[in-house]
Amino acid sequence: MGLGFQLIVGAILLLWGAFVMSFPRLIVKVARAAEKAGLAWNPQARWGTLWIRMLGSVLGIVGLITVVTALFGIHWR
Repeated sequence: MGLGFQLIVGAILLLWGAFVMSFPRLIVKVARAAEKAGLAWNPQARWGTLWIRMLGSVLGIVGLITVVTALFGIHWR
């Protein structure tokens, strides 16, 4: 897996983290709808938007680290 794949995965994680941080209530609504439909059990939907924002920040940080290391040419494997 080359640096291009690492860059793409990092960008996706970074953008998804930014989306989750920007719209936590939308993510909670989707999680609650999936839980009501019986598709998933999601405790984060019950705990509020703080956990969703924490998830988004972790995704964003991992994505940022992945993108920066790919830009500097550091392989993860």
